[in-house]
Amino acid sequence: MPTDSQLLNDRYKLLAQIAAGGMALVYKAQDTMLNRIVAVKILRESYAEDPAFQKRFMREAQSAANLSHPNIVTVYDFGRDGDRQYIVMEYVEGKDLKSIIRAEAPLPLARTLDIAEQICAGVGAAHKAGVVHCDVKPQNVLITQESRAKVTDFGIARAFSAAAPVGYTESVWGTPHYFSPEQAAGEQPTPASDVYSIGIILFEMLTGRLPFTGDNQQQLAMAHLRDAPPPLTQLNPNVPIPLEQIVNQTLAKEPTQRYRTADQLGRILAEYRRESEQLTGLQPAMPLPPPLARPAAQAEAEPTGADWLAWALAVVALIAVIGLIILWSAVYRVYTTTPRIPSTPTSAPTATIGNVGQQTTVPDVIHRDRPAVEQMLAQKGLRLEVKEERFDNQWPAGAALEQLPAPNTPARRGDAVQVVFSKGPQVNNIPSVQGYVYTNSLKSGLESYGWKVAVQPQWSNRPSGEIVGQIPSPGTPLTAGQVITLQVSSGSAMPLDVNLGDLITLESAELPRDTLRPGEMLEVTLRWKSRVNSIGQPFKVFMHLIGPSGNLAAQIDREPQDGVSPTTTWSNGVVVPDAYTLEIPRDAPGGAYQLRVGLYPAGNPPARLPVVDPGKTTAENNSILVKTLTIGP
Repeated sequence: MPTDSQLLNDRYKLLAQIAAGGMALVYKAQDTMLNRIVAVKILRESYAEDPAFQKRFMREAQSAANLSHPNIVTVYDFGRDGDRQYIVMEYVEGKDLKSIIRAEAPLPLARTLDIAEQICAGVGAAHKAGVVHCDVKPQNVLITQESRAKVTDFGIARAFSAAAPVGYTESVWGTPHYFSPEQAAGEQPTPASDVYSIGIILFEMLTGRLPFTGDNQQQLAMAHLRDAPPPLTQLNPNVPIPLEQIVNQTLAKEPTQRYRTADQLGRILAEYRRESEQLTGLQPAMPLPPPLARPAAQAEAEPTGADWLAWALAVVALIAVIGLIILWSAVYRVYTTTPRIPSTPTSAPTATIGNVGQQTTVPDVIHRDRPAVEQMLAQKGLRLEVKEERFDNQWPAGAALEQLPAPNTPARRGDAVQVVFSKGPQVNNIPSVQGYVYTNSLKSGLESYGWKVAVQPQWSNRPSGEIVGQIPSPGTPLTAGQVITLQVSSGSAMPLDVNLGDLITLESAELPRDTLRPGEMLEVTLRWKSRVNSIGQPFKVFMHLIGPSGNLAAQIDREPQDGVSPTTTWSNGVVVPDAYTLEIPRDAPGGAYQLRVGLYPAGNPPARLPVVDPGKTTAENNSILVKTLTIGP
């Protein structure tokens, strides 16, 4: 891999590495020919050595280079220097959106809409040019210091997924938290796939969490394919229902049910913003006219006796009002009384149908509301017969669900058409299931109400599998088709999935307790896993207990398994359990304490192994937050 100050193709001087991922390294560089700062992405060797990938990569890079838009990171150049494949891009001063979400989410509605509209503008411009991004995620959205959003890595994910080295599953998946259901199923992505990914970003900006999670890629794929996202308005009550409906449409499982392109979604968001501003804008109050002041001379001149002219006018006005009331009553009876039809030998329904017995065809009334059904049948000379009314999760009350005979069937005027109408979704109060063990039979019982059941694993000192919470709360009326989320104890093990330096994964941590007293022992077991075949140097683990005021209350520094299993002996993919016992200081004040861990090269504590991806937790200064503990008296 290149080093700092190396010259690439005698033109691009690499100044410093600014990012790293499983597929490429990104450098800040200087274009010595044009004397400007650029960003250079250099592919890892496993990709650069594959001829099929090289061809595909060059084609996708060329497509990306042809894109020009204020909300797209410009691609200046691409090529090869020896065995190194690279792309030269515009250097953007700012932060990636993922960092902003981690630090500030949920974001204010106005800022969320502004960023989302800019993402849609950039991705929409690519869609118009026939380019599908395939990997829209907040890490690929850069926010400048002027709050301009710029999307990067267009088309590159398609090249990775199409020609990745055999067995390299991460490249096929890309970023599974943001993949569309069709991508998770291995199908070809379309512009609607990018719309789905933008919907995930919208959800994350508004709530600070992802709508779908899983312990592994297979579970996450099934969540994208099967599960409904949690209700936005329950996670963030400040989200208006119309905006929630827009987000839900972007997250539809079927591509045809989403907005077709990012440009269309952007227009929808812009229109929603305009309408919201009009509805919430302040309207000037209409001033009341001042009371008419009567001249004092006139007031003094008023007679105090009876005014016969006034009495006469009052009687005339009263007679006029009574006449108007009588006239209005007559008109009302004319327009509200149903005309009586003279009795005839035929029944009332067929009396209004002419040419009874003549040939006609049955119209298609499925999904029409009842007035439209009656009108369509009447136009064909057919009678409506309501066969049944039943609950339906998809169609509103009054919509036709089934008909007999089927559409376009020959019939005779005067025949009846049987129709089943919807009663709308069924609504029931949610029962309390907290304290029960989650089983398939419990899930089936909830699903019998028509609800969708989502499971959210959660650390708890309760036994694994016990339901420790539910959203919405018990007793809440819930419509069939909506989601009830069960928070199920995962026991004392917490999945973390932290990537350290593309070398080591901190897979999980196990804590039997999260509430302790001064002087007690905290037992922690970390589970590490090597990401490569061989780790070339030994690393030490630091475990820090950070007090409420930010002070270092306690710490442990040692090799994994106390030196029994140094990192130089680890094998790729093999889990290494690593147990620790940390004493809580006897003089520790009560409050919230952070348990943090990380790795550094033996003999060089300041050079911590960088956290490439914090996974399911957060990290600061390459220090990983394992759990927030409560220290009490």
